[in-house]
Amino acid sequence: MYRLVVSELAHSDLDNIVSYIVVQLANPIAAANLLDEIEKCYGCLKSNPLMYERCHDAYLGKEGYRKATIKNYVLVYKVEEAARTVTVHRFFYGAQDYVKLI
Repeated sequence: MYRLVVSELAHSDLDNIVSYIVVQLANPIAAANLLDEIEKCYGCLKSNPLMYERCHDAYLGKEGYRKATIKNYVLVYKVEEAARTVTVHRFFYGAQDYVKLI
């Protein structure tokens, strides 16, 4: 089992995404469904963090960043094998050019 660490930036990203879905899109059910999917993803990251692919960008891939796609969003994370830790760095809308934002 791996320890899961969610960065402040990732918490902030997620808060912004959920607020957008609830307030701008007026769809709290979709926001709740997204949070459920993220919880499932967190469970997978704790038990098998290498199940998701490495980022395709050459720099991010070389640096060991991986990504999980959840609905229309991308969760970007890194695995520290020696410490048995998974760090979630950011959440992005799938259409964003997140490579420049990490």
